[in-house]
Amino acid sequence: MDLATSYRAMEYYNLHMGVCNHLTALCPAANGEGTVMLLVPHGTHWSQVTASCLVGVNEKGEVVEGTGKAETSAAEIHLAVYDARDDVRSVMHTHAPYATALGTLEDCTLRMIQQESVRFYNNIAYDTEYDGFATSGEEGPRLASKLGNMTALMMCNHGVLTVGQSVALAFDYMYYLERVAMYQMMAMQTGRKLREIQPHVVTKWVEEAVQYIVPYAELHLQSFKDIMAKKSPEALQ
Repeated sequence: MDLATSYRAMEYYNLHMGVCNHLTALCPAANGEGTVMLLVPHGTHWSQVTASCLVGVNEKGEVVEGTGKAETSAAEIHLAVYDARDDVRSVMHTHAPYATALGTLEDCTLRMIQQESVRFYNNIAYDTEYDGFATSGEEGPRLASKLGNMTALMMCNHGVLTVGQSVALAFDYMYYLERVAMYQMMAMQTGRKLREIQPHVVTKWVEEAVQYIVPYAELHLQSFKDIMAKKSPEALQ
């Protein structure tokens, strides 16, 4: 239900692009053997995603649960990240408008200018070597290497990617990455000098925020799930 909720929420927040982006999560396989990666069947609009429509793919990217096709680049990128990061249970890739726009600038650095920007302090990586569609068999591992142990990856000239130990965390990081990118792009449009948060304040915020990140992420996703339970209960089935 969390993954289906994330698809619906991303569509609501306009963080998607058509049917070409992808959110995934690892879960136990239905046959009890190992895990599968869940994602939306390619071609399904995110406003129509339900928990029961999701497909599961194996480590080779083959659909082994549900009906429908898995988008090629989704399997390529996400499986490589899961393979490289034992701590990750959810990967989300979107072309969110402001974050993607920031990634088209020569200097696409996310600046520490707003409170929520600080959650990405030493927690975002940058890939400035865009090389086309992620279907070569090499692009996934390359992007996973660029991500390293970070939570977010600015895929310059492409989009953005976030990961989490839960669906709620990956979703929440994607939401805030887009928000802080929006603040930065809007501030830059004024042509005036940006006011950076003082380094000691950044460090203090990071230390204090650790205890809030997970519960707030869970509350964020649950709040949208509550809305869906009332307005679109079929999405949770």
